[in-house]
Amino acid sequence: YYLHRAVRRIGESFERDNLRKALVVMATGAGKTRAVIALADQLMRANWAKRVLFLADRVALVNQALNAFKTHLPDSAPVNLVTDKHAEGRVFVSTYPTMMGLIDEAMEGKNGGRRRFGVGHFDLIVIDEAHRSVYQKYRAIFEYFDSLLVGLTATPKDEIDHNTYGLFDLETGVPTDAYALDQAVGDGYLVPPVAVSVPLKFQREGIQ
Repeated sequence: YYLHRAVRRIGESFERDNLRKALVVMATGAGKTRAVIALADQLMRANWAKRVLFLADRVALVNQALNAFKTHLPDSAPVNLVTDKHAEGRVFVSTYPTMMGLIDEAMEGKNGGRRRFGVGHFDLIVIDEAHRSVYQKYRAIFEYFDSLLVGLTATPKDEIDHNTYGLFDLETGVPTDAYALDQAVGDGYLVPPVAVSVPLKFQREGIQ
């Protein structure tokens, strides 16, 4: 139910509220990637999105997203830009540095003057673990592309700094949709975290 709600709320913010950005706060393991795959599918069917870009900060997360798109939306012909910069598809997954490099190439007119990615190439960009630090470090990506923007984060909404809300043009503490860990545990979708003590040798025995 909460995944349906998240997709619905993002769609409403785009269509009814005429917003271009959305931020979804969802506990780790609750299915953030699955939600954006459903969103991409919906926007593609409605002809709102022809091409989608999914950005993550680690190769492992890019591979995870690629496999999820292949499983749930195989018709989107997902492309991993980290390993295959020239493939064509409807969904592209990439790390931030790889995308920065491709934008630099486009800006410098490499590829024989033909732009691989123009400013309107993507209709929807999804940012995994969307934080201000990510935005500041890779701001060029978001300033270059003219698209709808959806941020995903597992950080509790009260712990997200107001600048991150500001990036998504949202009121502080009010994301587009939120599904907290305690609620996910209460609903039976996740189990409560268990603290594990890992004693370090130098703390036990001191340093000689």
